[in-house]
Amino acid sequence: MDMYEELYAELDSVYSSLSDSELLTVDSCQNSPFLDIINRSPYYITVHDVEFYRPLCINEPMRQFYGFEGQVMKGMDYFYYLKTIHTSTYHALIESISFFRKDTPGYLDLKYKLLDATGEWRKTIGTSKTIIRNERHRPKIAITVMKETKEHLDSSVYENFMSLTEREQEIVSLLVLGSTKKEIAHHLNISFGTVVSHVKNVYKKLRIKKLTELTQIVELFTMK
Repeated sequence: MDMYEELYAELDSVYSSLSDSELLTVDSCQNSPFLDIINRSPYYITVHDVEFYRPLCINEPMRQFYGFEGQVMKGMDYFYYLKTIHTSTYHALIESISFFRKDTPGYLDLKYKLLDATGEWRKTIGTSKTIIRNERHRPKIAITVMKETKEHLDSSVYENFMSLTEREQEIVSLLVLGSTKKEIAHHLNISFGTVVSHVKNVYKKLRIKKLTELTQIVELFTMK
């Protein structure tokens, strides 16, 4: 089983319980009935306002992990919450902002290093999904379900994207705009073989095989 599959199943189960209890409203997210449902899960859960990019609440297992006093986030809690994320995984925040701003369908899989209550950095994996939309039908509230992992945390798509050289970025920009490799070679005054070599390297770095996949990545990380 894919290491995220159980997280998808748990997220969907929590979502169904909230829906069945008619708690999928913004006003419900920090109230006891909502918290009671997310507290049933043994996984770590965070509920986010993705319109204003801030955490709203966490379930009891997550509260114990962090050592926070309460489950509802307010005031300085936002500052302390950010401090729990290791700088090496700040890219997860950028990926999350891009994902929800673009209203990308499906799940967002992320990897983090988080600071627990004992002061130790723990490797975790998580998946997020929109559960409530605003009046413009844009993502408003999302839920993240996480667990600890001993797996090696591979570099993220965003990290790989940002590792592209300036020349590779130029070629990528032209590719997604519809230019052929021959046209790119002429435009950049380099050989066709050099373009082919750069494209192969880009695909290898991003772990993709198709131009459509490249286009999706560029669209995801191009802020508008």
